[in-house]
Amino acid sequence: MDDSPQSERAAGSLKRPLDWRQNLWRRLRLAVRLRGLYLLRAEIRFAPTEAQRLFFLTIVIGVVCGLAAVAFHVSITLASHVLIDQAMGAPGRTWIGWTLVTPTLGALACGVLLQYVVPNARGSGIPQVKIAFAVRGGRLRLRDSLGKFVVGALQLGSGSSLGREGPTVHICAGVASFLGRIMGVSPKALRRLIPVGAAAGIAAAFNAPIAAVTFTIEEVVGNLDQAVLSGVIIAAALAAVIERSVLGEHPIFDVPQVYGLHHASSLLIYAILGVAAAVASVAFTDSLLALRLWFRRARLPP
Repeated sequence: MDDSPQSERAAGSLKRPLDWRQNLWRRLRLAVRLRGLYLLRAEIRFAPTEAQRLFFLTIVIGVVCGLAAVAFHVSITLASHVLIDQAMGAPGRTWIGWTLVTPTLGALACGVLLQYVVPNARGSGIPQVKIAFAVRGGRLRLRDSLGKFVVGALQLGSGSSLGREGPTVHICAGVASFLGRIMGVSPKALRRLIPVGAAAGIAAAFNAPIAAVTFTIEEVVGNLDQAVLSGVIIAAALAAVIERSVLGEHPIFDVPQVYGLHHASSLLIYAILGVAAAVASVAFTDSLLALRLWFRRARLPP
């Protein structure tokens, strides 16, 4: 074995490039780790919290649900112009027949859609929203909300004696649930978005943000939840702004004569009117539910 200084220098010259490359590789790995650590710290520092994401999503839901409610309102108006208005404006006495046939055909078409295409869109829509909030953790299928949009516009446009309150709540609550799922919010936050969408729909449908807040808290939530109340107020206000910006400021129910408390005797009349309205509403609701149950149990002949 050659232990001369020349052989040692030669061996050192062979090891030197290898040590230089290893040192460079170590420095690169250290730089990558430090960079990753800095990025992680920046992400932790500047990433939005769950509350911030929920607040941003509340604003988005208020705007989107306001537009959805306005679109539903416009769709009903267009369908009414094409269907029931044309039937009632038929020449001669033919308008009588067309006025009877048009709602019937519209109801049959909607029945087919509800039976074979979107069965979960049956009913007024508010019970589905309440179940989604209380039991299903805020999950509503967007398909059912879209089906409610189409069926509601067709049935109301063809002349059926229904309201747009329930369908609007169902549609907007489904939109809120869909947006919450694609944003990946927690199940607890997703449940809170259901009343946010419902309030936005009511505010845009009836041009009444204050009534939308009280309706949502009383009917959907059931109690005065402070965590839900703030989002409901924000969404209702934004949806009302969207509705008034598109459709203008107009009352939903136009009363030609202004009634007021001019005499003390009016109190008795208003009290009697309140009792009569309560009796009529309970009788109508119970009759409607009983008739619906009878039709669901009835079997059509083959």
